[in-house]
Amino acid sequence: MEVYVEVRVLDETQSLCPKCLSPIQAKVVTDGIKVYMEKTCRNHGAFKALLWSDLSLYERTLKFTRKGRLPRFRVNTKRGCPYDCGLCSHHEQHTCLAIIEVTDACNQLCPVCLADSRSLSTWEPTLDELKDAIKELLRQEGGPTAIQFSGGEPTLRKDLPDIVATARDLGFKCIEVDTNGIELAKNPRLIKELAESGLSGVYLQFDGLTSDVYFTLRGADLLRIKERAIKGCIDEELSVTLAMTVVKGVNDGQLWDVVKYAISVRAIGVNFQPFAALGRYPPSLFDPFDRTTISDVQIKVEEQSGGAVKALDFVPIPCPDPRCSSLVYACYDEERRIKVINRLADMEELIDKYSLKDRFIEFDELIKSIASELCCLEAYLGECRPQDLGSQLRLLLEHLKPQGFFSIGCHFAQDVWTVDLKRLKKCCVHELRKQGCLVPFCLFNITAIDGAKLYRGNKL
Repeated sequence: MEVYVEVRVLDETQSLCPKCLSPIQAKVVTDGIKVYMEKTCRNHGAFKALLWSDLSLYERTLKFTRKGRLPRFRVNTKRGCPYDCGLCSHHEQHTCLAIIEVTDACNQLCPVCLADSRSLSTWEPTLDELKDAIKELLRQEGGPTAIQFSGGEPTLRKDLPDIVATARDLGFKCIEVDTNGIELAKNPRLIKELAESGLSGVYLQFDGLTSDVYFTLRGADLLRIKERAIKGCIDEELSVTLAMTVVKGVNDGQLWDVVKYAISVRAIGVNFQPFAALGRYPPSLFDPFDRTTISDVQIKVEEQSGGAVKALDFVPIPCPDPRCSSLVYACYDEERRIKVINRLADMEELIDKYSLKDRFIEFDELIKSIASELCCLEAYLGECRPQDLGSQLRLLLEHLKPQGFFSIGCHFAQDVWTVDLKRLKKCCVHELRKQGCLVPFCLFNITAIDGAKLYRGNKL
């Protein structure tokens, strides 16, 4: 007997056809348990994909929706969203993080690659072109923002230290390199040169702790190579964030193990990236109806950590659409036990009270805000002796007794099955191209079922 399940519409938006990439109407719906996107193209029929596996976590996330800070628009609207990015007047958020691809060549032909990179370069802007683009970013933002040099594999550029130094000399302080770590492991001298040039950190592809994971996702066992790269970066006092592409049935059972490993090597955080159908990937790894979502990551972290970190500890990031990213702010003690810092305050209220809603919330901002908030809480102060009372910040640090600070993030990229133009308009992670053109990260990498792309590969 067929059971009827009532479907409730949560939102109506615009999306893209997975086959022809034409804009089409879409609905976000729920069966009372999970959240899906439904849409129909008049030429290619109906499509449905899983967005979130847990309705309650989805609805909680929407409470963190906030207005953005408008960017300075560069282009006029002609064809309409999503064709006029640059940014156009329909965009609702400025740039929090600019991703700058310095080459599209790579030294590892991974089975899974959102950039669809190959061994030979077809895109490699000159140092002067990169400098001009970064200057235009400065003009649009009115000051330095966070930037990340990417690819392809950026460490293949022999002048990468010069590129980093150029950004440093223009006033940028938060400068990362997004890398697979192969060149860093082979050439420790490069790490030293990058550190001396002003690099602040490395965003390192790190998919798990077993060989089978790397063979499936990267085509080779790269674990030891990545461990050497991590050690080299830590030795040069560069911050390291591990970026883990999470694929259902491949490595989603290793989330907490990777967190523990990251703490053991003194990384500053882990960012989980549920696999999205972008660029190049084996079709056998992707099912739009049975995939890892952001809520799966949150729930599995709680399960695998034994509740040390709970699903509700993940704070939706309000500067993009809150459904895009979430973060746990934590610290750990000498025995590497985690304490979740954001449990100490009502984060939804804190974001508004301390004006933290239109940018990524840095650790120092969060800790100072929580310290100020806790100073007002009699229950908290009542646990302290009068002689212990000093500055709010010192009081908080004495309470936490941190050996180090650590973040656990999750970024759920949109693909052609789940893309939502409302979310894209609030995006604050932008690809920076020649002449300062800015394109939302997910849109730049959108890939049709047959491999066609809207932006990547165009000479922007």
